[in-house]
Amino acid sequence: MPTRYHFRTDWEFNADLPRTWLIVLDLQRYPGWWKNFRAVRLLKGEGQAIGSAYDCVVRGSLPYSLRYTVEVVAVERHRSIALRSRGDLVGTGRWEFSEPAPGRCLATYYWDVATTNPVLNLVAPFARPFLAKNHEQVMANGYRALRSAIETA
Repeated sequence: MPTRYHFRTDWEFNADLPRTWLIVLDLQRYPGWWKNFRAVRLLKGEGQAIGSAYDCVVRGSLPYSLRYTVEVVAVERHRSIALRSRGDLVGTGRWEFSEPAPGRCLATYYWDVATTNPVLNLVAPFARPFLAKNHEQVMANGYRALRSAIETA
């Protein structure tokens, strides 16, 4: 049986919203910035348009990689982008962007997914805190990497 996870990650940047949007949603560049993204390949579309899809391979500090495809299902430019995931992670993701103050941007990511890997699902009752901590570390790595790219103008 799949194990469900619900994560929320808030990233705040000293940058305007258009710049933050552009860099946070440039998934193809993630492997060059964000060490946990081992591969990202655009399958179709232009990246941020509805119907665009990416194959992703992500590895945290635990000894496994997750392979999944995300597809853009809704976009409100400079406000939100909704994703659907399939593969090792099945569910939805959503980025929301806001400007809490002039020259600052808040990017919030909601990741509501279930794992399909039988081994991960088998160990989830015991390993769930470690799997959640692994996700938090991956996102912390991403914040450090993207913050450097976003705030350096």
